[in-house]
Amino acid sequence: MRFVTAALTAAALAVSAGSAMAAPAHLNDSQFLAANRCLGLATSRSLAAPQDAAALRKLVHDQSFGRVGFVYDRGDELRDDAMHDADRAGSDLRVRLTAERDGLCHSLVAMTSTTAAASQGTPSSLR
Repeated sequence: MRFVTAALTAAALAVSAGSAMAAPAHLNDSQFLAANRCLGLATSRSLAAPQDAAALRKLVHDQSFGRVGFVYDRGDELRDDAMHDADRAGSDLRVRLTAERDGLCHSLVAMTSTTAAASQGTPSSLR
């Protein structure tokens, strides 16, 4: 559990730093793990957000290549754990998980889509 907290903290710091300057097109391992957790939240039965799930699924797929096997496997575990937690969460935990999905997860998608649009020279609606 400490690893998840550390990974989410690192991802949140990276996202906040990315909003101040151009973010890297490639997610680091912490951000990749956070994106997998977000995908689990977005695809759970109780917190389902189809538009977020599609964007996160594409993000995770695009960022999967070139990862060390351990990171890829850990991402799968975090996604499954998040989905399990969300599906069995009480009202207090559901509020926290929804806030995570609507905060950090939206930031990850926005950060990478803004970077992709900037690198292709197309205007982004997220700016």
